[in-house]
Amino acid sequence: MSPPIVGLVANPASSKDIRRLVGLARVVDVEEKANMVARFLAGLWAGPPTVVVAFDDAAGLVRRAVHLTRSTETPPVEFLPLRPEGREADTRRAAALLAEAGAGVLVTVGGDGTVRSAVEGWPAATLLPLAAGTNNAIVEPSEPTVAGYVAALVAAGRASVDRTLTVLKVSGGPDGPAVAVVDAVGVRTRWTGARALWQPESFVEAVVANVRTTAVGMASVAAAFGPIPAGHARHIVFGPGTQVRAILGPGLVTDVDVASTRLIRRGEAVSFSSETRVVALDGERRVVTPTSKVEVDRGPRLVQVAEVLERTRKPASAEATTAWTEE
Repeated sequence: MSPPIVGLVANPASSKDIRRLVGLARVVDVEEKANMVARFLAGLWAGPPTVVVAFDDAAGLVRRAVHLTRSTETPPVEFLPLRPEGREADTRRAAALLAEAGAGVLVTVGGDGTVRSAVEGWPAATLLPLAAGTNNAIVEPSEPTVAGYVAALVAAGRASVDRTLTVLKVSGGPDGPAVAVVDAVGVRTRWTGARALWQPESFVEAVVANVRTTAVGMASVAAAFGPIPAGHARHIVFGPGTQVRAILGPGLVTDVDVASTRLIRRGEAVSFSSETRVVALDGERRVVTPTSKVEVDRGPRLVQVAEVLERTRKPASAEATTAWTEE
């Protein structure tokens, strides 16, 4: 019987937007991402046997990682028959091929935008994101070695994944419906420009699907009004009312005026007002349209590294005192 497949997509373009100029966000360079992937591969080897099927990205992140681990035990790594084009669509196409290959878990290395592209390619994935972007609102960053071990457990069916991510379907774009995994924000400016959001005076309204109290970006604004129940999203209208001090990006603290908020359920939709000219998906201006509709929908299953470890860890004994244990 063939070992389970761990799908791997690393994005060399993540963490390089304008928030490096208007805030204090750091650049996660190619060498650091390759090191993250190498540590992930080492962690995979600590778990049940697996095989890695990876996208051979334009910067060669995974190949660099394989070279870094040449003196370390790691699972075998194979590459998808997919030529990189250096575009966002690379992640989407790779995720679709990994779905066809039957991967037990899909691991992304990048930010929220990388997660979004992966979900567009494989909506029903079991997803484990490694945070290497600007606004990593989906998950708390975790050590890649530990994440690798957890990915092996999940791929082999030795750990369950309980959380289902809520996503947003955004209609009205020139290429058909788009997906957001954190938020869809309507802005009144007509240009996409540098794409990233950092000017509150341009915000019209937003729908936010996922928040963490420690997240940055629009999730920081939504978190000020409390948690969002599973299967729901928070609709926010900006304007005079409540002033929220939010962190729109690393090192970028600003006050945002919120006129009203309400929860909407899965299956409900919000039509953005006529003031909206561009819709930003997960912090980046994407959809140029005045007629966008945002619907709350069911997304992929999300692997939460710490929770999986807590459920699978056995009490240490005199004979076995390792941090990780297997069935």
